[in-house]
Amino acid sequence: MNKKLNLEMAINILSLIQSNEKWNIDDLIDQLGIKKKELIYLLSIVTDIYSQHGELLIDYEYNEENQEFLFNINSSIKNVTQINDGELFNIYFLLSTNSIYKQLIIENKDVKEFYDVLSNFFNIDIFDNNNNENIGDITFFEENVISYIKLGTVRENLYRIQPISLTTNSDGIVLEAIDLDDETYKTFLLNRIIDVFDNTEFKNNKKTKRSIIELKFNFEKETVLNGFNQKNIKVKGRQAIVTFYSESNALNFALNHFNDIEIITPQSIANEISIRKTKLIKKLKV
Repeated sequence: MNKKLNLEMAINILSLIQSNEKWNIDDLIDQLGIKKKELIYLLSIVTDIYSQHGELLIDYEYNEENQEFLFNINSSIKNVTQINDGELFNIYFLLSTNSIYKQLIIENKDVKEFYDVLSNFFNIDIFDNNNNENIGDITFFEENVISYIKLGTVRENLYRIQPISLTTNSDGIVLEAIDLDDETYKTFLLNRIIDVFDNTEFKNNKKTKRSIIELKFNFEKETVLNGFNQKNIKVKGRQAIVTFYSESNALNFALNHFNDIEIITPQSIANEISIRKTKLIKKLKV
């Protein structure tokens, strides 16, 4: 056989079979880029794979007259998850740098064996230490507060987030998280996270205390208050005071609802809204 038949090839044929249960042999060979003898050999391997319930994942019949395969696919094959190299690296990076996941390597022999296998293929030493020095302080799937500098600025912003996972792109290592104040999905470059606080540290840190801002405003529609945590909001009549963890979050809220609320304090945000309204009116007149 000229072509090396590996796991990638087996996954390719599984994907093709799932997309179409009936295949002409010539079409299947063309799609896989292999010879007929290699296809038969590969099918003999794939059809020997059993599900966790002891059933064949895939079986097939071959109509020699029409030269067609008819595949019988077990429903459990849909639960088979494919994972690429990038995702494997993200798992390896997480296991290598985060204190919670590093503990799994010590406590679980299967995780350790998996990590040791990945160690043969990946090396995180190529990344500058400054890129991952804060990752050990981040608690995944729980509330965290990070100090972050957005691209194109030098100003620190505070975000109350729930980290989900790590990924990589052309800019570097990316933290995927939910912004708990905006209730939106966001991404943060790891090397632009300046500091990480838990709730206690965040409340006691003088620097972050100065970053907390209370937005006081009048409103007509109660819908503008939807989504706020009760501990962060005080309402009296048609007036509300909402605590934000950064001025940028408060300003974003004010901009999104500038037609529905009247800012009372802080004056800096009231002025910013007024300036932007004036610019918008001028543009509309033009």
